[in-house]
Amino acid sequence: MATQTYRWRAASTGTRAPAIGHRWRDFDPFLLMTTLVLMAFGVVAIWSAKGMAPLSPPVANDGVMQAVFGAFGLLLMVVLANIDYRFLSTFAWFGYGLGLLLMVAVHVPGIGTTDGGAQRWIYIGPLSFQPSEFGKIATLVALSAFVANRGPEMAELGNFLVSIFIMLPPMALVFSEPDLGSTLVYGAIWLAVMLLSRTRRAYFVALALLAAPAFAFAWKYLFHDYQKVRLLVSYNPDLDPLDKGYNIIQGRISIGAGGWFGDGLAGGTQSQLQLLSVRESDFIFAHVSGMFGFVGMLALFASFIILIWRCLRVVEVARDDFGQYLAIGITGMLFFQAFVNIGMNVGLLPVTGITLPFISEGATSLWAFLMAEGILQSVLMHRRKLAFQPH
Repeated sequence: MATQTYRWRAASTGTRAPAIGHRWRDFDPFLLMTTLVLMAFGVVAIWSAKGMAPLSPPVANDGVMQAVFGAFGLLLMVVLANIDYRFLSTFAWFGYGLGLLLMVAVHVPGIGTTDGGAQRWIYIGPLSFQPSEFGKIATLVALSAFVANRGPEMAELGNFLVSIFIMLPPMALVFSEPDLGSTLVYGAIWLAVMLLSRTRRAYFVALALLAAPAFAFAWKYLFHDYQKVRLLVSYNPDLDPLDKGYNIIQGRISIGAGGWFGDGLAGGTQSQLQLLSVRESDFIFAHVSGMFGFVGMLALFASFIILIWRCLRVVEVARDDFGQYLAIGITGMLFFQAFVNIGMNVGLLPVTGITLPFISEGATSLWAFLMAEGILQSVLMHRRKLAFQPH
């Protein structure tokens, strides 16, 4: 492929680029406001899920700490929004390699930390973070840069296979932690980007035909025993009602008992009696259902629908392939995680340990989502400022 050099020019007038203040005119306030609503939802839910701790110092309250983490994440979002997203392509492979290195470090004794049977965290002093969360963004940037650079050449089978090989290393590392849920998120990001690319649809048909034998192979040789049990029990919790299926049953009870308006900030009976576990993360939807009832859930659904709509708008208005692929990958990640988390809470999908975006407890997850939103805002804010023109 011929190599082209590029020069910057103003997108609309041919004059110098707009001032920084003008750039913020394209900032999407609806996307930000919807995010703030979801984050507030999460802070209140986490504060409630952890017992509200009325006599504890404010800093010891997990809900308050989530708000502090959210404030820092918003700062990250603003910084990324102000940086031209095209510069990310320059460091795409460096970020991808760094992400892989951190995910490898999780498995190194003395660096990675095991919690609940999974080795997913790295501790730095009193703080911990999950490399797989930041790895989603780094992998998306690398994949988007590759697909945008290839352009029409993505119709070739070789480039399609390369896109798969880009995703396989992080997916394998995350799966070995083990973390099946995050592994599926990486797959959702790949699928969203590739469906928008110029890849031949015949390749997806071939993958679909291979899905069944691939799943059979994974079930026999790759899945851990607890993952097999979790998948089976997810659809029939009565198989193990006192252990693996217990929390699923309690979650369904919490959702059903919420009524129209819920039981208030204390949450439903299952939460108040400590019967519902991990209600601050994986099963936070069930806990929120007990707090705000059916009406509250409609408000939550509406917020996510608006969020996805505003993300899809970025895909529509982006002026280059790289921006479109970034936007659709982020949209796919947000939609997939929200859909799967809610689906596993109501019993439609297997329990995979996926967090609910902007709501579940966890600084790393929240920061990763806010960084992703910063990239979306950057695509909007810089679509008028700069354009590539062959030189």
